[in-house]
Amino acid sequence: MIKKAFKLKDTLHHGTISKISEIDLSKGRGYKDFGKGFYLAYQKEQAVKMMNKKAREAKERAKGTTKENQKITKRLYSFKTNSEALNGLSVKIFDEADMEWLNFILNCRKVDGTPHSYDIVIGPTADDDTSYCINNYKEGVYGPVDSIRAKSILLSNLEVENYGTQVFIATKRGLSILKTMEEMTYK
Repeated sequence: MIKKAFKLKDTLHHGTISKISEIDLSKGRGYKDFGKGFYLAYQKEQAVKMMNKKAREAKERAKGTTKENQKITKRLYSFKTNSEALNGLSVKIFDEADMEWLNFILNCRKVDGTPHSYDIVIGPTADDDTSYCINNYKEGVYGPVDSIRAKSILLSNLEVENYGTQVFIATKRGLSILKTMEEMTYK
């Protein structure tokens, strides 16, 4: 259930290189912080960073191909939200990057799907080195896997204070929090 003091941001952002006419939750990638679904950011700057990262990755994959294949349009989508739609949804909120948050992420990053039944998950975003840090953890670099010591080192290495809050939508019911969508494109 939702914490009484919780208020969803009025606008959420999604940065991508894909054209979105309708949100298709099955197109999300697995092995992510909160599972396979649709991710949005509280801060526009955070979504812009993701958009630019995806464009860099696409350009790298397109090297050596025709000029036409190298044309990439960056897209920033901004969604007005409906906080009242949260009522009746199964929502998990992480106020901080603590051990509960870390265990949740470790569990979600083990699977290609979504290993929980929440419609929406809201919480801190880890840094760009998340995969690197988690791989070090899994390889025992920080100490025995599943030990408090190893998890504490992993948590401190994720540098979540440098990033904002992410909103993850896992279900069609969860999409009800999004009212209107505005698209901005960049070349």
